[in-house]
Amino acid sequence: MKKQFMGSKAVLGLLTILMAGMSSAGAGEASDNRSAKKLPSAKKEDAKNYDEMVVISAGKFIFGKPGATKEISLPAYSIDKYEVTNRQYAKFNLDHKYGRGGDNYPVTMVSLNDAIAHCEALDKRLPTEQEWEKAARGTDGRIYPWGNEFDKVLCITSESAAVAAGQPAQLAPVGSCEKGQSPYGVEDMAGNVWEWTSSWDQRYSVLRGGSFFEDRNYAMVYSSLLSIPDDVKDYAGFRCVKDVK
Repeated sequence: MKKQFMGSKAVLGLLTILMAGMSSAGAGEASDNRSAKKLPSAKKEDAKNYDEMVVISAGKFIFGKPGATKEISLPAYSIDKYEVTNRQYAKFNLDHKYGRGGDNYPVTMVSLNDAIAHCEALDKRLPTEQEWEKAARGTDGRIYPWGNEFDKVLCITSESAAVAAGQPAQLAPVGSCEKGQSPYGVEDMAGNVWEWTSSWDQRYSVLRGGSFFEDRNYAMVYSSLLSIPDDVKDYAGFRCVKDVK
């Protein structure tokens, strides 16, 4: 059998073609299966609209730290669902140099004036700290966007799940913790990057939201950071709001 096989070039050629065809079909099927497995995540990523804004209805909400809260009423406004990304910022700032991460990571290393200018280019503005807090906590006075108990899976902080698994604290793409969104559906309002607001505390500008390398105490919806307005940090970004007419 072996001699006959070796001595017949025609048979050998035919078998080679058949085997190559079977191998190619198998590889194609495996490739299709792999592609099929990747499709859901690809579709999910494509489904995100990074320019989406969320309407925050007019009315009262509980503002401030426990023991020093007060009820505040705000008119309706829209707020960016996600923190402004590198890609979005680069559209209006052609010399923008990416900090940490890629296109869909929150832009960092921007001053208060940089953030204001970007919002104005879109006919928007920075939120006040009251507007930011209402969008983050809703109307029931909760401590975190998702409720009153800290959950390391629902935010990007120094105590996040990845850090607990031995990885260093690091910035994440916007919208990485969908289940940690606020009652209004606004994302990334606990950790990832601090966000500039238009509010002031004497000569200091107020930032809200905590960041990726700070713990749960700074991710609380009423926590704040004070900064000189022309400072830039690799853990501070922003989002915009727009008045609802």
